[in-house]
Amino acid sequence: MAEDSIQQEVRFIGMKIDELKYDIAKKMARDGNVDEQAMNVRLEFLQMVVDAFKSQEDVMDQVTTYGRKTGELAIKYGAKMEESLKATSHMRATIWNSIKGILLDKDFSLETAFEVADIVNPLLDQAVYAFSTAYIESYRERIEKAHEDFMKLSAPVVPLIDSVAVLPIIGGVSTERAEQLMNKALSESNKMDLSHLFIDLSGVPLVDTTVAYNIYKIFQSLEMVGVETVIAGIRPEVAHTMVSLGIDFRKIETYSSLQQALSRHKVFSAVKKA
Repeated sequence: MAEDSIQQEVRFIGMKIDELKYDIAKKMARDGNVDEQAMNVRLEFLQMVVDAFKSQEDVMDQVTTYGRKTGELAIKYGAKMEESLKATSHMRATIWNSIKGILLDKDFSLETAFEVADIVNPLLDQAVYAFSTAYIESYRERIEKAHEDFMKLSAPVVPLIDSVAVLPIIGGVSTERAEQLMNKALSESNKMDLSHLFIDLSGVPLVDTTVAYNIYKIFQSLEMVGVETVIAGIRPEVAHTMVSLGIDFRKIETYSSLQQALSRHKVFSAVKKA
């Protein structure tokens, strides 16, 4: 079949989609939902399909924007990703059923069908990709927010007496968490006007090079703002690790347990006498 004839048939299909787009948009509603906002969303995509047929122009950027915007709208209204993807599959099937009807009605060639597929399928694929990306980014943001909230909650500075508080550390101390602990210790020390901060390491399962170095950085930061750091929960193997690493902990007062620190430290001795 001549190339010109194929292109004429392709353009005709584009015009028919333009002519039928309102009916196609209605058929896209699996649940019969034909409200104005939903119709406008469907018509917007169909118009991009029509534009691609008219001039073979590149509408991919528009489709990408459309997909992301539609995904964000679905997220806003609480639509689950799996349900939303079912809707996009239904949209694809509806568009292709309409095209199939035009092809059969006019007895157009197989070559024309392939040309149409080369126009329509990339648009559908890109729309679904951008739509899914909006969900993935939303999930990532929620995970990061939950992680950030956890990091904040896992660094509680608990006041004991006036100007004295304890920072109990439970779990591993990664570089990221150490940064969070240091920021929290500094901000809370300033807010509470602390003179002493007890750091309880009894809940830290493993003190390796990274953990010891990070704890030492917290000590140095607090020392710079005039807060005396006392470390409690130093098990024998932890003490050995610290010494073997060559990190100078001699300037830091240490105790084997928080209970021992609270009963023996001078700041509490003054309270008992009072």
